[in-house]
Amino acid sequence: MNKLKQGLLGSLLGAVIGFGLTALLFVVLALLDGAAAGKALGFGLAVGVAGGVMGGLVGLAVGALDLGPLRGALAGVVATLVAVAFYVLVFGSPDHLGHFLRESGIVLLALGPPAVLTGMLIAAIQRRLHTP
Repeated sequence: MNKLKQGLLGSLLGAVIGFGLTALLFVVLALLDGAAAGKALGFGLAVGVAGGVMGGLVGLAVGALDLGPLRGALAGVVATLVAVAFYVLVFGSPDHLGHFLRESGIVLLALGPPAVLTGMLIAAIQRRLHTP
């Protein structure tokens, strides 16, 4: 299978896995924080879309570059740090930058573990599919 096919397969799998893991984690975190079930599910789906986009990008990198599980996890870490930087730069202002850096902890918590796990899972799936 050539690199383009591997990248596209990794991207598709990453988007699905990233969406599922991120949405599930956010719903659980919101319910543990005392949010209503409907609100937790709604926000979980919205955050899951962001996790799906991140998972697709991580899967594309893992598939196209043929990364192993450790490098796939590192791709997830890099994607999470890029998401935090995006959050701080887009929603922050120079006079409130410290506030947004403190508030970015939830972004790290909700997007970090699913992105790392997505990178590892995609690498394992890619290896399983390509070993004779």
